[in-house]
Amino acid sequence: MTGDRFGVVPNGRRADLPVFIQLSFKDDRIVHERFFFDLAELCAQSGVSTDAVRRRIFGDTGVRQLAAE
Repeated sequence: MTGDRFGVVPNGRRADLPVFIQLSFKDDRIVHERFFFDLAELCAQSGVSTDAVRRRIFGDTGVRQLAAE
């Protein structure tokens, strides 16, 4: 990963993790796609703080909610 992603700067190394992609089709064309991956693992391999990324994506509420669990 390179560049400013999710408000943090990664280390630029290749990240290797499984990804699940869900596609929806209509008339033989892709009309919707969703990507699922382990955010914590991506952050760990990219050398960035998972909390900082969660804060950027979900705001402070999402980080506080995860800490409470």
